[in-house]
Amino acid sequence: MPANRYYIILILLVLVSKACIEPYDPIINETQEVMVIDGVITDQAGMHQVTVSISSPYGEPEFRPVGGCVVSVQDDLGNVEFYSENWETKGVYEAWLDEPFLGVGKSYSLQVVAPSSNVYVSDYDTLLSCPPVDAVYYTQEQSGGTDPDDIWQGIQFYNDVRGFDGGTRNYRWKAIATWEYRSPFTAQYVRYKGQNIPYIVDSVSACWMTETIETVYAASTQLLSENNIFQNKLHYVSDQTPRLAQRYSLLVEQYSLTDQAYTYWEKLAAQSANSASLYETQPSSSQGNIYNANGSSEKVLGCFYASQIQDERIFVEWDELSFSAGAYTCRLDTLFNNSTFMYDKYYYLISLNPLGPGPPWMGGARKCFDCTERGGDNEIPDFW
Repeated sequence: MPANRYYIILILLVLVSKACIEPYDPIINETQEVMVIDGVITDQAGMHQVTVSISSPYGEPEFRPVGGCVVSVQDDLGNVEFYSENWETKGVYEAWLDEPFLGVGKSYSLQVVAPSSNVYVSDYDTLLSCPPVDAVYYTQEQSGGTDPDDIWQGIQFYNDVRGFDGGTRNYRWKAIATWEYRSPFTAQYVRYKGQNIPYIVDSVSACWMTETIETVYAASTQLLSENNIFQNKLHYVSDQTPRLAQRYSLLVEQYSLTDQAYTYWEKLAAQSANSASLYETQPSSSQGNIYNANGSSEKVLGCFYASQIQDERIFVEWDELSFSAGAYTCRLDTLFNNSTFMYDKYYYLISLNPLGPGPPWMGGARKCFDCTERGGDNEIPDFW
């Protein structure tokens, strides 16, 4: 009898452990298409955008535009500005706005008339003053798991805020990264159908790539005695990427938010932090301050808000770091004059002959020699 009890317990443990490791496959019944409307009014003169789209299914985030809308923004004085749909990008509506329409302390409301004749309106949102970015800085930090082989070096960016009375106590940050990278090799010739064509192009050895960081950063001082934030955690860059191999820059844009707008962005920040866990969410998968003005209970996603923007840029030089960044690797092949390898394709060559250009050659794909092939631009940015 004790032996039988032992085997029963053992079987139960096996069944329980098996159940624990079964992947959780959630059943999602929400298939309804929902309007998604996003827009922002800032204090900065320039082109302002409003996007109108339809929600995408869970796990398949994509922009599904709604064209043919009439989009306008009204301020608290009754002034109205109309937006025009971008002729290249359906669902994106633009208007050039400047003073006196823009101004700190003013409030704004968005109206969208859809092709269905539904009218969508936002609550008025006030453009609050925003303090300057007090500081943007980084520290060298390790990241990864507990296994030493899974630990890597990198830099963690932070920023500080020193607010003032009468200004916002709610903040959102957008991080935009730019980095310089180089081609691993410089070609001397291009081979095509057995012929070596001289190739002298120095302008494709250095490029710059710019990327908006998708992570949402938001914080509030409403529950703090002072309107200050220190060591607000932003973007992390590891040594597993070659982005730190030359020069790296991070532009931090700081936005003022009303309480209502902050509630929306706080939800998005939580989704941004957890989107890789159970569900993959689409942009603007939270309900904000926009509603159907026809009296319908229709759910509308997205938010329209007003904000003053302050920004600060930081540069990171490769020789400031105590570790080496990852390298971009490219495979080259050895070729001789009678080689028919890649005969019908362009192949970029380097001569290994110590007496001058000639065989043997090392050759490879264009991306090993032309930095623009990796997606960047070879025109140096103005701020660089």
